Amino acid sequence: MKKLLMTLLSASCILGAHSQNLLRTSQWDMSISPKGCIEQIIFKSKKGNDTIPFFKDKENSGPSFYTRINNENTIGQWTPDGMYSYQTEVNGVRCNITYLSHRNVPSVKVKLTNCSPVPFQPQKAGLKTGIDTYMDKYPDWFGKYFPTLMRNEKTHFYGYLQNPKEHTLAIVSEQPIASWSVDFNLGYQDPAPLWFMGHRIESLNLDLLNRLPLPDRHPQHLYELKQGESKEWIISFVNAGKLENLENAITEIADIPMLYAEQISYRPGDEASFAVFGKNPEISITDDKGKVSPILSKETKGNKTIVRSKLPETGLYTVKVASNGKVAEAILDAHHTWQWTFEKARQNALKYHQKPTSHAESWYGFYSAFIAAKYFPNAKEDKEAREYFDLLFNKLHDTRKMEPLYHASRIQNTSTTIGMLIDKYEAYGQKDDLANATKLGDWLMDSWQREDGAYHNHGVIYTSVIYVAKSMLELSIAEEEAAQKDPSLKAAATRHYESAKKAIDQLVASQGDFETEGEMTFEDGMISCSALQIGMLALMQKDEAARKHYTDAMLDVLNSHSCLTQLRVPDARRRQGTMRYWEAQYDVFLLPNMFNSPHGWSAWRAYATYYAYLLTGEEKWLMQTFNAMGAFANLIDYQTGDLRWAFVVDPYIEAEQACSADSKYTFSDPSFGNPHPQLYDTRHFIFGERYVNMISDWQTINSQDNDVHEVFKCMGEAVLTNAFVIERPDGSVIGYNCKVKKNGNTLSVTPDEKQINRLHCNLKQEYKVEFKGNKKQGKAGKAEWLF
Repeated sequence: MKKLLMTLLSASCILGAHSQNLLRTSQWDMSISPKGCIEQIIFKSKKGNDTIPFFKDKENSGPSFYTRINNENTIGQWTPDGMYSYQTEVNGVRCNITYLSHRNVPSVKVKLTNCSPVPFQPQKAGLKTGIDTYMDKYPDWFGKYFPTLMRNEKTHFYGYLQNPKEHTLAIVSEQPIASWSVDFNLGYQDPAPLWFMGHRIESLNLDLLNRLPLPDRHPQHLYELKQGESKEWIISFVNAGKLENLENAITEIADIPMLYAEQISYRPGDEASFAVFGKNPEISITDDKGKVSPILSKETKGNKTIVRSKLPETGLYTVKVASNGKVAEAILDAHHTWQWTFEKARQNALKYHQKPTSHAESWYGFYSAFIAAKYFPNAKEDKEAREYFDLLFNKLHDTRKMEPLYHASRIQNTSTTIGMLIDKYEAYGQKDDLANATKLGDWLMDSWQREDGAYHNHGVIYTSVIYVAKSMLELSIAEEEAAQKDPSLKAAATRHYESAKKAIDQLVASQGDFETEGEMTFEDGMISCSALQIGMLALMQKDEAARKHYTDAMLDVLNSHSCLTQLRVPDARRRQGTMRYWEAQYDVFLLPNMFNSPHGWSAWRAYATYYAYLLTGEEKWLMQTFNAMGAFANLIDYQTGDLRWAFVVDPYIEAEQACSADSKYTFSDPSFGNPHPQLYDTRHFIFGERYVNMISDWQTINSQDNDVHEVFKCMGEAVLTNAFVIERPDGSVIGYNCKVKKNGNTLSVTPDEKQINRLHCNLKQEYKVEFKGNKKQGKAGKAEWLF
């Protein structure tokens, strides 16, 4: 009897522990650790389960209640408080958390109570979510989740994390949340005791309370808890699956309005179109001056409304939606012409000094200057840019041996210079520029290419640091064209093509196990530069099997990069920006880490989406490319013409930025390395969700803010001179960079700007195509350059 009693007691304890630590439904399991944090969430499916990993270590496990006061974080430790419930108290604030199924999805209910006799006004207070965002090694990072989009509205919150396998985890709360933040790792000391920030994310935080100022779109009252006051939130984790299902998945379980615009960037005079999710929405659109734009709306199935409105002039347009007591916002844009954009980019390349340093990023503005000179000559500005480039080139190179004088192993400097020399050659026709590019290409491949094809820096693969192989392909194309008049260049074109192909073949063979500069992570540029280089090589293949081989490889890499890209944000300033976060400390002497999106390096994905469209004919890739171009164009203030370095996505940054120039250098003096911002006078300030200004008009030493000009180089290749016509599945024919009139089996195409002289057609049936006074027959079922 005693033995039987002990057995029953033991079984009871096991069942009790099991029920406390595992919350289970037919659709998902949520495991809770003995310490009160989530261990994992498993979403069940006939196609296979999706596991959401959570941190196991004490510091980052979660959800955990934390406060930040006087620049120090304090994390509470949970104690049991009933079934699936826990509590903790930190700095006089009690936090209660309960794990539950809310509307059939895994959720947490959180209650904060100020138990102290005075108001509680922290810098931040909220939840460290505990979701494992730490991408540190291959292949583990394919299962980690990147915090791609977090969106605070005045009345609610939503967002999503995504892994490189493209599984999407949405987070939503029908209650307003003040802000959000992430914790970044520390990188290295140089010089000690000064720290540069690292390349990895340790925690995503939902900041239920946050000090002001916050962006106007955020709730403005969640900066304190009064004495005795309590506030409650329910936060749900939603298995959205594919990203295109995001809005439907969220609005199925949360009564909040949402907006999605497939196209978010336009030209003045275009009709914008977007979808609103919500019951009986009230919708308004206003420009920067407060002028209201008329709208046409049509309700469709599932509480979805399609809205159309003409954007009459250049500028940003704010969309506001109200539904069931909730409000949401979006921003559309109508951007300037590409000509205006390039003319301003050239002016800014002269205003913000190009500097001879250890980093090509500090003289990247020559790309914009030379592309502008080719299409929109300006004698005074072009002479100034050309002469200054020659000065810098001679300072940085041994022009007899034709190799770099400094930091030779930083081979992206040389590949970038090759690209600039090609653009300079095409603008001015000086054969010496192409000859110098050829010699530098030979030096690079002879000195820094391994037997397996990889370009390297002392053993670390650097093929996708910037895009060394793409620069070599650009060189081979320029040499091939010049060889029509000078056959001696044919051999150079062949060897540089073969060198680049060998490097790209090594990328394909690595199957995603890429390497990059600095701390390893699932790094934005490493992935996008690999995709774009594989895609560029695919376009150069005449053999269909080879073309398909490279296309398939490129698409695998490009699709994995979606988790690092703002594909769903309802903000034209940010759409298609890639989520870089360690550049500010180097580029503009600004601390700490923050998301810079778009940043100059966001252009790397835009090359890849452009190539993906040319290879597949799928319009989504062209749409993404043009949305990116709109965001890039807005890096130049449409009112003042002044260039900004990047857009910062984080809503609340307690920033420190250098505010004094290095008096030991002039702008034309060579300078090397990455000076730490705290070596100079600094200023502290708070900001968020806005553009950051350039600093190369006043900072003399190596700063890398001119890397923003990569977006204009990409623009010059993808859209400056190219128009596109697409026949959609419904039979409609639309144009990008052009207007299309359909008359029977004839398409009349008018380019939007005079320099647009190439036309790509993607047609399902045969048409006669008229373009700039010429006529050609467009073939059915084929995507091709007709003009």
